Amino acid sequence: MQTFTPVRALPIVPFVALVAFLLATLTFSSRSAEAEAADDAVAPKAEAPAEELPITPLTDKLLEEIKTQNAAEVWETVNRLVRLSRAYGTVVTERLEKELQSNEDKVRLVAARALCQLNMTDRAAPVLHQLVQKAPTAELRRLSANSIGLTTSLYGDETTAAVLATALKSEADEATKISIARSLWRIASRNDGRDELLKMMNTSRVKEVRDESALVLAENGFLQLPDVRARLLNLYAEPTAQGERAFNLLRHFEEDGTRAKDKKSQGEQLITEVLRAIKNAYPDESKYDLDKLYEQAAKGMVGSLDPFSQYMDRDEVKATQEMLQQDYGGIGAYVGLRNGSFIVTSPIYGSPADKAGLRALDIIQEVDGHKANELLDKGGVNGVIVKLKGAPGTSVRVKYFRRGFLKAVEVAIVRERIRVESVFHIVLPGDIGYVRLTRFGERSADEMQTALDSLKNQNIKALVLDLRDNPGGLLRGAVEIADKFLAAEKLIVYSEGNKDFAPRKPYFSTGGPEDEALPMVCLVGAGSASASEIVAGALQDHKRATLIGEKTFGKGSVQQIMPVRATERETQLRLTIAKYYLPSGRCIHEKGVDVDVEVKPSDLHGWVMEKITELRRQNVFEDYVRSRWAQNKDTFMKLAISDEEKTSAWPDFDVFFKNLNTRLEPADVRQELRIACRRHAQDELKKEFVVDLEEDDVLQRGVLDLLSRMKIDPFSLNEYKLLPDKFKKTEPAQQGAMLPGQDVRP
Repeated sequence: MQTFTPVRALPIVPFVALVAFLLATLTFSSRSAEAEAADDAVAPKAEAPAEELPITPLTDKLLEEIKTQNAAEVWETVNRLVRLSRAYGTVVTERLEKELQSNEDKVRLVAARALCQLNMTDRAAPVLHQLVQKAPTAELRRLSANSIGLTTSLYGDETTAAVLATALKSEADEATKISIARSLWRIASRNDGRDELLKMMNTSRVKEVRDESALVLAENGFLQLPDVRARLLNLYAEPTAQGERAFNLLRHFEEDGTRAKDKKSQGEQLITEVLRAIKNAYPDESKYDLDKLYEQAAKGMVGSLDPFSQYMDRDEVKATQEMLQQDYGGIGAYVGLRNGSFIVTSPIYGSPADKAGLRALDIIQEVDGHKANELLDKGGVNGVIVKLKGAPGTSVRVKYFRRGFLKAVEVAIVRERIRVESVFHIVLPGDIGYVRLTRFGERSADEMQTALDSLKNQNIKALVLDLRDNPGGLLRGAVEIADKFLAAEKLIVYSEGNKDFAPRKPYFSTGGPEDEALPMVCLVGAGSASASEIVAGALQDHKRATLIGEKTFGKGSVQQIMPVRATERETQLRLTIAKYYLPSGRCIHEKGVDVDVEVKPSDLHGWVMEKITELRRQNVFEDYVRSRWAQNKDTFMKLAISDEEKTSAWPDFDVFFKNLNTRLEPADVRQELRIACRRHAQDELKKEFVVDLEEDDVLQRGVLDLLSRMKIDPFSLNEYKLLPDKFKKTEPAQQGAMLPGQDVRP
């Protein structure tokens, strides 16, 4: 669990900025059903069903038509199914997936091709693999090979390349061999595809096969080969379809070859000159590593496009995967910097770090004999984290110091598989459920469902969804979580980019009326980004929840992860391919989502922040709590929950405050004491507090909104009796909400 830090508190974990950057993106696998890339050269637009038929009967009708058409005639119908699927999502795709099990090879082929066009290649590829090798007719094998070659998300897939290579060796039909060889070259740029085409071009007894092999080679970049060029020069004058293709290839080569060559030459000259200068003049020869220099060039090239496109090296790929997977091998602690020292901000209770005795604010001095300060100097916070992480079951020695110790303590900690939760929940007074989502990871939707089930079993009457400081994560998680609060067939979000690569793709809800039964508010802030903005915006547009807090970050671009073949897929390209749009048509990117009720954290004067920071460095707040904890434990445990904002509730406060000799107000000091007290209380309970209701202005305003909708008088509940005077009544702005009567589908 994660403690809610009071809004006035100063941050003590600068590393969170790096985490936010790595997570503030909607990440996709190039093999996943959620990937946004389209596989067609020109993707068909979404289509509404014929007026006389609803979507399911229309889908059945089109599939029946396919069964009566020959294999060369079905593709117009297939494209129509694709357009319908883009408009109606799973209603069509589920039926296509079912047809993958058909007894008819032709039906299985067209279903697989349609799913490839929808980028659901993880389901379709195995069927195409089987058909390209074992379909009973050469035509079906050829069409299967062509389908694979047109599926860009299969490019670089080693399994597919191996299947095509095997099929190429066993195929007897020369026309089909051409299709397989062409697709193999596209998928993996393997020489066996090129070599087979060259062989058929030179040895086939059939002229059409020789000509087609040459044309395919030319279309795939081998027009400069003398034999290929010679055959096209003989072919281009023929008044045939193949002759026309040869003519166009030769014409474009002559027209564009010089310009392309000059352009490439300029780029080559630039890189060559830079590398020559480095080699000749740079004094440190150990840094002249061509692979590393090229990798840095790739980082700069991609990073110059926009803030979210990135070439990720091996370490960055690993770090991103760990964050999205929500688990890793390590000791189990949140860490950061304070006063220049590497500290434990909080152990994960029940983890190896917790069992070894590590507590909040412990200073880690050494890891396996390496001084933490030296690791920080070389690699920053991550330099220490890398040493702490490792394979489960391995041991790491940690030397740490705690204020009050006579000397540092060294312990051996056996690493375990650490699971990082992303959802935290609690029931607030008034039967109001509170659930906080910290990121959109692989298990977040399941965790959210568990939390909602728990809250509903406790008979909550309203719900708060807290998305503040949530930097985003997986699109799938955003759609699945928004779906838990919306009834069926409501548009959640759609993406749209380059029409040839990432055409419009909508996502719809699938819930029931019960999912909209509870009054709901959603808390957001400037740190709410990406997937958080999708969920918050969808809830706002459908008038499902009132948005309270501050305008969101404004990160609404789509990144697709593309493994890089040149590094054996160990590095990745994360490239922006589209933008996200809310149901009302608003684009999130660089605009964010406006709130309905604005509540800003109270500001501190600069001198107040300086004084608080100075006292923190002196550990005065920690010393106060630690020195009095034994005699006042019960009191402190209550104060950690609430002190009713009274300094008189704190033992010896007046004497303590006087001895500080500070210009700070007593209220400022009281808040800092609560922060320190809550840390100690968490260690005592072995459990983190989910939220701090007493100090959280944004949450308080959300509760007040829900009480009004529940028709509950705040004065009837002791915890809320001060809220009406604290907040002036404001009407929700409902900025960007969907207009009455607006359809739920685009």
